[in-house]
Parts: sequence; C-alpha cells; structure tokens
Amino acid sequence: MEREFLLDTNAFYNLLRAMNPESKECGTLPASVTALTSEKLIVSSITEVEIVSVLGKYARGSQGGVSKCNCKISPDGHICQNSRYTESRKKWNNKRIKAWMHLIDEIFAGTSQLFSVNIEPFDSTTIKEAKDVIKLALVHNFASMDAMIAATAKLAQNNCRDITVVTSDKGLKACLSKIGIPCNDIFAAS
Repeated sequence: MEREFLLDTNAFYNLLRAMNPESKECGTLPASVTALTSEKLIVSSITEVEIVSVLGKYARGSQGGVSKCNCKISPDGHICQNSRYTESRKKWNNKRIKAWMHLIDEIFAGTSQLFSVNIEPFDSTTIKEAKDVIKLALVHNFASMDAMIAATAKLAQNNCRDITVVTSDKGLKACLSKIGIPCNDIFAAS
C-alpha cells in the first residue's frame, strides 16, 4: 500500500512558500520538508479553491501597527491595559501575484518542477461524511472546510489507503485523532 499525504490548505501554502524559488528559505529546507516532496501528495478539491484565498491574504498585505488588547482579565470585568504590535506586510505587485498563480496552476496541472499533487475530488459521499465529522466541532475548534478535508481523509482510509494528513491546525489535529486519522505537523513553528 502506497503512503499518501493529504495537505490541508495551510500546509499546502507552507510547502509552496518553502519550495518557491523566490523564497529566502529555498536551499535550506528542513529534511522533513524535502522528504515530503518525494512522497505522494494529495489535496482536497476544497484546497484547490481555498489556496487562492490564502494567497490573497498575503497578496493584499496588511497595515500592521499597534492595537489595544481588549481581554477581560478579572471576573469583575477589568480590561487588559496592554497593547500589541503587528508587523505590516507589503502588498504584492501584479508580477508576483501572477507568478504565484502560475506556480499553483503548474502544480495542479502536474507540470511543476518543484513538486506535484493529486486532487482528491469530493462528492455527496464526502459531504455526508463531513456532516458527521463537523459534529466534533462542538468540542474541538475547527472549521467546516477542515471537516471536508477530514472527511476526504476518512473516506480514503475507509478504502484501505495509507493516508496521513499534514496540518498545523490544533483543532483539526484533535478531530483527526478522534476519527483515527494519523496526522503530521511538518511545518510546526520551531
């Protein structure tokens, strides 16, 4: 049985960022990331759509700055008086956006020299499974799109496939543990 790695959307973006030739990290990849690129990688159809949204988050940039904390710090309702600083991110230019979109298109088409992924489609069976999985969101913090990724993995496992989900999402990892799907946090913050 061939081992497969299902990348959640953020893991797919992190792999793109690590492997992208424009990346500062290129050439100094951790062994776990390098090893991952030689494995059979799959993404859900959900990730095929979501990746553009994640890319947009970075392409739009962010203003950054100082913001006041509004956390309650006592049972009496006292509010925290601290502030935090968020670093700004420069908006991407059109050339960079087009290059990233071209890279994503090549990867999905199977023509990229960096790595390739297979797209795992979902159908009414996946949606039915996701309806069962999402009930775990009552206990664990994960979103409906993550339920679709978990359902994709569960169905693959039910079909006797050796599948591991690559994710750093704590809620999704808890969900996967409950439904018996192995996961790997290759991109864990060091």
